Amino acid sequence: MEIRTLRTFVTVANLKGFSAAARALNTVQPAISRQISDLEDELGVRLFWRSTREVRITTAGEILLREASEILAHEERARHLVQRAGEGRLGQLRIGFLSSAAQGFLPSLVRNFTKTHPQVQVSLAEMTAAEQIEALEAGQLDVALSRPLPASAPDYLESLNIYSDRLVAFLPEGSALVSRPCVSLSALSSCSFVLFKREGAPDLFDQVVSACLRAGFSPKIVAQANSMQAVLTAVGSGLGVSLAPACIRHLDTDGCVSCFLTEETAPIPLQLHYLGSRSEATTQAFVALVKEERKAICAAMETGPRRAST
Repeated sequence: MEIRTLRTFVTVANLKGFSAAARALNTVQPAISRQISDLEDELGVRLFWRSTREVRITTAGEILLREASEILAHEERARHLVQRAGEGRLGQLRIGFLSSAAQGFLPSLVRNFTKTHPQVQVSLAEMTAAEQIEALEAGQLDVALSRPLPASAPDYLESLNIYSDRLVAFLPEGSALVSRPCVSLSALSSCSFVLFKREGAPDLFDQVVSACLRAGFSPKIVAQANSMQAVLTAVGSGLGVSLAPACIRHLDTDGCVSCFLTEETAPIPLQLHYLGSRSEATTQAFVALVKEERKAICAAMETGPRRAST
C-alpha cells in the first residue's frame, strides 16, 4: 500500500464519492476508480459498495479508514519534523567552550539562539582547548569555542574568528607593582609564576614563556593550574603572579589586580570551530548567529591599554 493510494482511499471515504474525491485531489474520476480497484485487488477485499446513486464504505473499508488515517497523520508528522530538522529548528547543538574566554558573551548568545530555535536541545561543556578539538574530531561536539586549531587538525574543520585577546599581568593585591599604570615584563623577572597547565593550552603556555624570554628572563614557574579560575585563586592567595589572557577578568578575581603590559605581545584569538560542510543544520544556524553578533561580541570583550583592577 502506497501513501498516495491511501490518501486517495481516505479522500473517497470522507467525501463519500469518487467525483468529489477527484475534484479534491485535482485529478480525474477514472484515475481515482483505478487506484481504489487496484487497492481492493491488493487486499483481496471490497472497500466500497458502489451504485449509481451512492458510494458506501464496507466494514473492511471502515477498518482501513481508521488505520490509513493514522498512517497519514504519522507521515505528515514525520515530514514536518524532518523539514524542521533540515532547517536547523529541531535537533541538538553541543557546544564546547573555554569558560574564561566565553563567559563574557556565551550566555546571551545561547539565549538568543534558543529564542529562535526553542526545539533545539543545547548542551554546554567546559573543556580545555586541547579537549575541545579532540571531542570535535570524535563527533562529540558540534562547535568549539577555542584557540586556533593545531597544524595537525583535519582539513574538514572550519574556523571563524570571534575576537582577539591579549596577555595581561595578574598580580596579588599587595604587590608593589600594583601602583604602576602598566607593568613591563622585565619587572616580573624575579617573581614566581602560576600558569595554566601546558597540556590544556600548549600554544598559550609557549606564548607566555616566549614573551618572558624576549624580555630577558625565564619565568620561575612554581605551579601549573588546571583552570584559569585556579590560576587567579593562586595569585590572589599570594603564591605568585601570572600572565594570562585579559578575558579571565570576567572570572572571580578576588585578591588579584590585572595590569596591562608595556610590551606588545601577540594577539590571542578566540575562534569558533565546526565541521564545515559536514555540519548539521543546527550548527549552521548557530554559526550564522555568531557571524551576526560578532561585532557586539568584539565590543563586549575589547581590551584597551588601561589598568584594570578589582
